[in-house]
Amino acid sequence: MYLDHRVTIKIARILNMIDMSALLLDNSGNVILPEGDQRVFNLPDAIRQNPTEPLVYGGITLIGTADDQPVFVCLQGNSEEVKKCALLCAELINMLLREDMSQTNREQSLRLILRGEVETSEFESLAAEHDIPMHGNRCVLYFYFQDLDAEAALQMMSDGLDSEDDLMTEVGRHSVAMLKKLSDEEPFEEMEEYARAIENSFLTETGKDVFVGVSEPHEDLINMPEAFEEARSAINVGRIYHSNRSIFVYRNLLLERFLSEVSPEMSANYNSKIFNRKTARLFNEEMVHTIETFFDNSLNLSETARKLYIHRNTLVYRLEKVQRAIGLDLRNFDDAVTFKMMMLLGKNTGNRKFRL
Repeated sequence: MYLDHRVTIKIARILNMIDMSALLLDNSGNVILPEGDQRVFNLPDAIRQNPTEPLVYGGITLIGTADDQPVFVCLQGNSEEVKKCALLCAELINMLLREDMSQTNREQSLRLILRGEVETSEFESLAAEHDIPMHGNRCVLYFYFQDLDAEAALQMMSDGLDSEDDLMTEVGRHSVAMLKKLSDEEPFEEMEEYARAIENSFLTETGKDVFVGVSEPHEDLINMPEAFEEARSAINVGRIYHSNRSIFVYRNLLLERFLSEVSPEMSANYNSKIFNRKTARLFNEEMVHTIETFFDNSLNLSETARKLYIHRNTLVYRLEKVQRAIGLDLRNFDDAVTFKMMMLLGKNTGNRKFRL
């Protein structure tokens, strides 16, 4: 469950009244409060199965709310007094959450729909109550702002919104999702450029970076949770393999999505067939940049040389040097595909801690 900033502030006040160390965790064990705490806890199976029953272990007391997707209060200590305090906090937080759910506005309803926190039977009534069309060709754009709060970003985006058919909501501390209507004037093929325009606007106004994920187009509102996950996944996967990019379209990441399913161990094994101690000097930063530029320009020698500001013969010499070392001629399509896959597999072994 996502807690917007208004509810988070109220819960923070409750926890601040407690004369002991207190944390608020989400269903995955991520710390929600205090803000800025990046720790992740492994929640025991016992508390997941019965979240409203206080669990004492390792010198702490843990209890969840009565929600289907509970949040958890974690208090330092294991006495009866701490257990009673945990029960009281959980009930107060649960009351806040129930009140928030019962008074959902259009933005909050959209967030619940996108994040899949609405039962299928409730979709139509919730959409009708807030005038959200059930049908229509739409996609989801997921915006992640590293150094900007979602509330501020949402305000800036709302001021520049040029269509009443496009809906937006906070979906994380630094994340905003847009339900974007597609039309003949603004088809899906133009969504990357649309995202680029928003990115440029934010960079100009704030100097802050933004990452954007674009889902597949979908016709029914009931499929929007799937679109939301596609847009979020596009950023998660895209940032692994394309660290120099900021906009990621889900349908353009088919190879990357496939490779992300390969285990780190197998990825490292195959990557080492090409990138190893013997070839480390050859595949320096300049050579890797040359090869990536060659791939980005569809194996076009002249265009690549122009982009790199080098003579065409210099580029040919570098590619032939690679061929002599590993036996792959990158001017040949099949060899180029093999090399690229091995290179991308190497990125599977890196740090994957960042996940939206």
